[in-house]
Amino acid sequence: MPVFEESVTIDALQERVWDFLMDPERLAGCIPGCQEVQAIDDTTFKVRIKVKVGPFSTTQTATMRLTELDPPHHLVAEGQGDDPRMASKVVMKTRLDLSPLDDGKTRLDYTIDVKLLGRLGMLGEAVMRAKAREMSAQFARNLKSAIEQDQAV
Repeated sequence: MPVFEESVTIDALQERVWDFLMDPERLAGCIPGCQEVQAIDDTTFKVRIKVKVGPFSTTQTATMRLTELDPPHHLVAEGQGDDPRMASKVVMKTRLDLSPLDDGKTRLDYTIDVKLLGRLGMLGEAVMRAKAREMSAQFARNLKSAIEQDQAV
């Protein structure tokens, strides 16, 4: 699978965006298909995501670790999950970089690298690429909306 790179401008200060990203329960609401997030410790989380891809539906249970942290500028999360029912595995690496903008806004640049193995990996790459791109864009929209609504309160 290819690497997805996107940017989004959020109408909130960098520190506020960072604080939101560090709150697993609030962040979970922005991840398409996320059903549960459980903190194992300060840098390790179990995540359960249900996704429909073409005719298949998969529920991946993943362990994610924050492997690089430079508050409030940069983080890298890496993890892997599996769906034994589908005989599939997912390996993920996400990089987030925050930059303050002059007008009190924050630019979030993110890179998502997803590898699918097993039955899901055998689906056509075009189908998987389209679904991953759709989920990445939805995440950005959800995150922007959640942080901006939270700031308005």
